Amino acid sequence: MLLTGERTFDPAPFDAISYDLCARRSDVVILSADLSKYCQVVRVKNELPEQHLDVGMAEQNLLSVAAGVAKGGYIPIATCFACYITRRAYDQMMICMGTGSGPGTNRTHGPTNIAVGFTPGIANPARIHHQAAEDLGMVRAIPNAAVIDPMDSTDFRAALDAAVERPGLTYIRGHRGNTPRLLDPAQFTFELGKTYRLREGSGIGIIATGHASQWALEASDLLQDRGVDHSLLHVPTIKPVNEIEIADFSFAHHRVVTIENHQIVTGLGSLVAEIVSDVGGGPRITRMGLPNRWAPGGTLPYIRAQLGLDAQTLAMRIEGLAR
Repeated sequence: MLLTGERTFDPAPFDAISYDLCARRSDVVILSADLSKYCQVVRVKNELPEQHLDVGMAEQNLLSVAAGVAKGGYIPIATCFACYITRRAYDQMMICMGTGSGPGTNRTHGPTNIAVGFTPGIANPARIHHQAAEDLGMVRAIPNAAVIDPMDSTDFRAALDAAVERPGLTYIRGHRGNTPRLLDPAQFTFELGKTYRLREGSGIGIIATGHASQWALEASDLLQDRGVDHSLLHVPTIKPVNEIEIADFSFAHHRVVTIENHQIVTGLGSLVAEIVSDVGGGPRITRMGLPNRWAPGGTLPYIRAQLGLDAQTLAMRIEGLAR
């Protein structure tokens, strides 16, 4: 069983994850753009200052400097809000971090470059300018890039451990604040591209990623109580992904629902639709996530309710499709 028996919370997951990683590896450098406190990079900054670099409030410079650090033979982990590290610095992410070569790396993928975007999608309480609803699709378009959307602190830690071993650009959506620990660290092993079945069943198939895998589990609990047969697949890696696993899961169901904390355009729903259409035939796919319009600001429960992404509404919508 991949899921823990009871839900616990990590109050500042990246603070512990980044410190543990830097303590093990002196070649890792955490970079910030005047947001160390808000991305919860405190211990590294205070206790391992030689492995922390703050470039000031300059996100484009953040990624350019990180790329230079990588070409010097170190492993940079650039941290910022997801909206700034992708939208504002997309050209630097693509050109500086996504291409190039350096010591100990191959020419195809270049040196290891990692960017972590915090408060993605509607996890940010501010409106529009802070809500990165398109970041997964943007980075997915960069050749050879890896794109990871962890669901909890266990997933987040494992994804970062995998990223430091991978040449080329890796973009990870980050968690901050009270983050649930849903996956059992003793049972869960992260592999780039692998998918994970969280609930077994037939009927309707649910595929989710990131924060939305948390939401899908909440809806799944309600569906189980209502006797709605379903299964749930967590897809933490948006690129590269094991297309066979997604196709096998999808074609085992008469209907598939995707749930994501991202625009339904270019994200997980688009990925699943592309894979199914490449095979041909298959189930009808309903994409649930952020609609192609501006979301409101506010608390996460409020925004979820406004967009029909709260557990009750998701369960109701899925139950209606399952009939």
